[in-house]
Amino acid sequence: MKIIITAVILLLCTFIPAIAIFVHEDARTSDLTAEILARAPERGNFWPREVVVPAGKKVKLRIRNVDTVTHGFVIPAMDIRVGDIKAGHYAIVEFIPEKPGEYAFYCTAWCSEFHLQMRGVLEVTAP
Repeated sequence: MKIIITAVILLLCTFIPAIAIFVHEDARTSDLTAEILARAPERGNFWPREVVVPAGKKVKLRIRNVDTVTHGFVIPAMDIRVGDIKAGHYAIVEFIPEKPGEYAFYCTAWCSEFHLQMRGVLEVTAP
């Protein structure tokens, strides 16, 4: 009987924290429009490289640096600048895009010899 109780306690101590992490992460990211992962171009670049959002609605992007070097993030045509995002960190950007169109975003921190290829597109669609 003691072995069964010990096994049950061990299983609970293993699975409950794991489940709690997933529930917490889901609640923490439920209001995000999109998450953009940042890696140097030779290790994956921005992902996704194209993000589609509607015009006139609040957009909340999380740019997460999953690389070992610093990255930056900017959408110049919308005057959105995040600055440096250190390795393992993230930045949140909130804005309301007004006009439909395609807006380039790119990295602003020299991250590798292929840095100039680290780009993506934010497509704003008509409401």
